[in-house]
Amino acid sequence: MSRVIPPVAGAPHGQLVAGGEPFVFHCNHYNYWLQKIVLIADGMDEACKDAAASTAYAAVTNACAELGLEDPAARLELASGLFSQHGFGTLDFSGTTAQGGQVRALTSHYGQCLGMCAGIKSFETPQNLFDQGFVAGALAAAHGLPAGSFKASPVSCHSTGAEVGVTSLEPREPPADFFVAPGIGAEPCAELPPPNSETNVDEAAILEALAGLDFSGNEEGLIPRFGVLLTLHFANYYNRISYEFLRRMAHTGMNAYAEELLVDSGHHCAFNTFGGIMKSAEWGAVVEPQCKTKEDWVHGIVAVVNALGWGVWRVAELSPDRLVIRVYDGYESRGYVGLYGQTPDPVSYLARGGVAGIMNLLYVGDIREGPELDDAYYAKIFDTETSFVATCTTSRAAGAEYTEIVAERRS
Repeated sequence: MSRVIPPVAGAPHGQLVAGGEPFVFHCNHYNYWLQKIVLIADGMDEACKDAAASTAYAAVTNACAELGLEDPAARLELASGLFSQHGFGTLDFSGTTAQGGQVRALTSHYGQCLGMCAGIKSFETPQNLFDQGFVAGALAAAHGLPAGSFKASPVSCHSTGAEVGVTSLEPREPPADFFVAPGIGAEPCAELPPPNSETNVDEAAILEALAGLDFSGNEEGLIPRFGVLLTLHFANYYNRISYEFLRRMAHTGMNAYAEELLVDSGHHCAFNTFGGIMKSAEWGAVVEPQCKTKEDWVHGIVAVVNALGWGVWRVAELSPDRLVIRVYDGYESRGYVGLYGQTPDPVSYLARGGVAGIMNLLYVGDIREGPELDDAYYAKIFDTETSFVATCTTSRAAGAEYTEIVAERRS
């Protein structure tokens, strides 16, 4: 299919960039759990919309400038193509003008693909907050208006049983504190060490094979892969809603609890995405033949992680009871510095959950045996005394060369 879209280009140290914005692969399980968690804090529904509007506005504005698109219709075609190509669904902007209107989502990742994670067919409230923000940002960019020029309101959503999602857009004065997407964030670190040599796994060969696979949205604008529904999502969207959630929870005195919830969303990501990858035909064809030991499986999934836009992971230490990963230019740390500047506190919650998840999948359970990735298996490997938990010992967001994450057993 033909889509007018900003090209996704590889950038230093594992980043994927389009329209000046960094993108990362994540699945519907992570999208479900992260959204469920951040909505605990008051006002986060509007914060999610504004984060989506800002990142969409930046990407569409920059991409249209790169491609020389000036006509609003052509700009909206690009926005629709980006939405579909990246796995978010399909949009119809025909009911809009520079004064607003209604946008229809014929298919929607957030509207249709989160219910399977929750185990329900219908939610009480619309789940398409990202869609609402995206179309608000895209319409403003298409007509050359300031970011934040539209207020988005849900009319209908697939997640509540509607056949089509509809968002109403009304003009507004952009809020004075409207979030501005920081682009690629902090500058990349100076050096990147080679992959760990104590393995039979050839990371370069794995990355080359993955580069040959098609991870673009299908006719429905969705990306079914590895038993999950993927999105090539805005890294700055994830960062903004995560850190804004923490800021708001700090006023309740529950910041430590909020941080652990973000790590838990990383557990669910690792369980479903990493688990699905390691059970997939692609893994069986490309990675598993290289794996002679369980340790090779760890190196193999780390190699795959390095194709996801998350930064570059390196195995610094590995035993059945301990894994040390050094993350170079992880999207969480780079994004945080771009948003707020340096911080003394580690901010790599997704990465912590992912590192612990790798060890739980392989050394508490054994993903090599092909278990069903259901709730019972999740509880078996994450909620036992011998499960792995991860901590940060250094952080790129604090000015270190890399973020170091150590996963060890609880007891």
